[in-house]
Amino acid sequence: MKPLEAEGPVWMDGRMVPAEEATVQVVDPNVQAGLGVFETVAVRDGLPLDAPEHVARLSNGAARLHVPLPSEKTLLDAVRAVASQVVGGYGWTKITALRTGRCVVYGGRMDPAEEGCPVSAVLLKWRQNTSDAITSLKTWNYASHILGLEEARARGADEGIWLNTRGHLAEGCTSTLFVVHRGRIFTPAIADGILPGITRGVVLEAARGLGLLVHEGKIRLHRLENADEAFLTSSLRAVRPLVRFDGRTVGRGEPGPITLTLGKNVARLRMERAHAAASL
Repeated sequence: MKPLEAEGPVWMDGRMVPAEEATVQVVDPNVQAGLGVFETVAVRDGLPLDAPEHVARLSNGAARLHVPLPSEKTLLDAVRAVASQVVGGYGWTKITALRTGRCVVYGGRMDPAEEGCPVSAVLLKWRQNTSDAITSLKTWNYASHILGLEEARARGADEGIWLNTRGHLAEGCTSTLFVVHRGRIFTPAIADGILPGITRGVVLEAARGLGLLVHEGKIRLHRLENADEAFLTSSLRAVRPLVRFDGRTVGRGEPGPITLTLGKNVARLRMERAHAAASL
């Protein structure tokens, strides 16, 4: 996967400015301590997907870290303005805010081939702490995620997956994990220390709408090792079939029927909501 590269003008503290003017002082203690929150929002057809849900999650994290934010309406307007300027209409926007009160929204393009593509993963040697003060928050304190990704890619995989300190499966560095076994879907509960993924929520809604049985709770490693199918979800890359784990095939080593069906339904739901929000 290619790293995201920002392009175009930036919304900063209430106005659009050239990217070179959107700066933060390196000596800012909030930058040095990671006292900030962020959200990354997918852009399709020039529209931000699940923007209200992302802003709501941002607001929750900001409240816990004592980060002041503009109003939700102001943030949504900023996200839509930046999304409308993404070249080709396919990419991303990011909202990032510091405890100092500085808030920035920017965006750029991404490769469409990354959405829904089959991926591989490995189990990471580190564990997620379910009792950490920033557990389940999307903060500037992101070093463990980057180190996990680097470790996974050094081992020839696309994503790294953590166990938590209780020994249960948690999540990927940039994704939520789902396992399919005998037609039933398993995913870790929020109480297991995972980020409450926005796309995760859409998947759960789509699955239940299709009459599929869903279990949110403790998942042992053997459940993934013996899965019929598995997939990862994220806002930018949607539903990605997990076809290899720790060097072995998952299921038949190809996207499974439940994964493919959910991927189509999730894509439809997200676009329907984006168009409905744009018409308001």
